[in-house]
Amino acid sequence: METNAFSNYMFKPDWARMWEKGIRTAWADDMVVRHGSINRAWDNYADEYENGEIKFSNRADLLGKIIEPGPESVLDIGGGTGVFAVPLARSVKRVVVAEPSEGMLNVLKDKAGKEGLDNIVYVMKRWEDITCDEAIGLNDGRPYDAVLASHSIYYIGDLHRSFLKMNDVSRGFVYLFTGCSGYMRDQSYEKLYLVLHKKPLPPYPDYSFLYMVLREVGIQPDIEMFEARVKRPIKNVQELVNRWKNYLNREELTQEQEDALSEYLSDKVTEEDGRFFHCYHCKNALIFWKIEQDGAEEGS
Repeated sequence: METNAFSNYMFKPDWARMWEKGIRTAWADDMVVRHGSINRAWDNYADEYENGEIKFSNRADLLGKIIEPGPESVLDIGGGTGVFAVPLARSVKRVVVAEPSEGMLNVLKDKAGKEGLDNIVYVMKRWEDITCDEAIGLNDGRPYDAVLASHSIYYIGDLHRSFLKMNDVSRGFVYLFTGCSGYMRDQSYEKLYLVLHKKPLPPYPDYSFLYMVLREVGIQPDIEMFEARVKRPIKNVQELVNRWKNYLNREELTQEQEDALSEYLSDKVTEEDGRFFHCYHCKNALIFWKIEQDGAEEGS
């Protein structure tokens, strides 16, 4: 990959900066305020994340996309609690997980240990802090057959160099999973956000920003859309309200806020055979590209 790609976008929109600023404004800055840092936030969320959204989501349905080309080694960047790492480890020779949150890694290690999986390598570092040589060294000096970043890209900085580094350590495919509904606003949530936070819901960037950053460094990826779904069993709406209070780090809400939250969540609950489920869905995007043997990416 030629480094002079950086000179091609001097007078174009700063897609990377707009992405990073949008993510911070939308939620990341709030996580830092409430927890002290992004890593500490995920340390605190790890158990809830593993037993909630991930456990009852269809995210692992995308596993087949990664397995289909027959990789032997996979680098999972921001692998979290192992929604991909654990099932991948059942099928490939080695999975290297780069995850900066100790809490998330502990959950992953516990899951892998219970299954007797000894082919996962754990690295508690941010992707920005890992060199190409270090990453490849963790795979016996060979590039990876697949590199994956699933919903971790929100917290990765220096996007141009981060993407080039993903490209440089892969000899197969690079996969980025991310949200794509930034401009498809949920009006009921906008109303709730205003009541809870006393300010309008900030806009946030979607997959198109990442696509443009990739184009700026000479990578022309493919994009596929899919429906992300969560269907989580619950006892009642109050259980959801209490969970949201915990997430918001608020023990008490005003009556107006509590009523607004209950109304919003009630619309997300369905009943089946006497059981209640919290259901929601949104569009996600898979951005991916194939590396040619000479190191250049294969265009669409």
